[in-house]
Amino acid sequence: MDDYRRLYDEVLANFELPGDAEVEEVDAGGAAAIWVSAPGTARDQVVVLVHGGGWCMGNAKGYREFGYRISASADARVLVVDYRLAPENPFPAPVDDVVAAYRWAREQEGVRRVALVGDSAGGGLVVSALVKLRDDGAPLPNGAVVCSPLVDLAGEGASLTDRAHLDPLPAKTLVEAMGGAYRGGVDPKDPLASPLYADLSGLPPLRVLVGTDEGLHDDSVRLVDKVRAAGGEAELEIGEGLVHIWPVFNFLPEAQASTERIGEFLRKRFANPA
Repeated sequence: MDDYRRLYDEVLANFELPGDAEVEEVDAGGAAAIWVSAPGTARDQVVVLVHGGGWCMGNAKGYREFGYRISASADARVLVVDYRLAPENPFPAPVDDVVAAYRWAREQEGVRRVALVGDSAGGGLVVSALVKLRDDGAPLPNGAVVCSPLVDLAGEGASLTDRAHLDPLPAKTLVEAMGGAYRGGVDPKDPLASPLYADLSGLPPLRVLVGTDEGLHDDSVRLVDKVRAAGGEAELEIGEGLVHIWPVFNFLPEAQASTERIGEFLRKRFANPA
């Protein structure tokens, strides 16, 4: 696990944070986090960003550049959550940290609108947080965006095998090995650990991005279908020929374009809350 974490951190270190970024490390309701803002962005709008890494890798520092791009495109401050990692801190610790950071962000002086964004395992944590917040009767975000979300720990999506030859990421292994470390013996269809199996009614508007060349393609499609079947609003962006979490990779023109569309969705949700 240490080797995997080091390699992932080395990849994320290539995404250089612009020099004009405003950065501040904070304790967000007991969860470590980093504020990242592009110059001149609105102070009353916040995006809580939840990083990927299979629940076991990654950190907020490595996602500051992605947070900066989202801040600029959404006209909002971004709070990148450094949630506790499995296997040392298995489910529900990461979900609890995301929920705590979201609640903390809402309570900050002057904040009027909050959204959630996450990729891969972080996207799954975002959906889990939405379900928990709804079940707790808490105020919900204005909207949420998930990129290539991991929402099915049972691994029942056909694309895990059907599209494995297209995907440089061993998605099936990720779900089985790191997903197993995350759930720590909990049923793989537990609705909070594996939110595809939750009641998805009553959630805020959702935007989902996934590539055609992903083993996790079907997770996104099934998630959108289930939200819509429950009466919710869900948009689906499918990136032709694109792979897992492509919006994070800032050297891709498609990443820059998708970040702008994420920002457009969030600005709309901030301006017209449900």
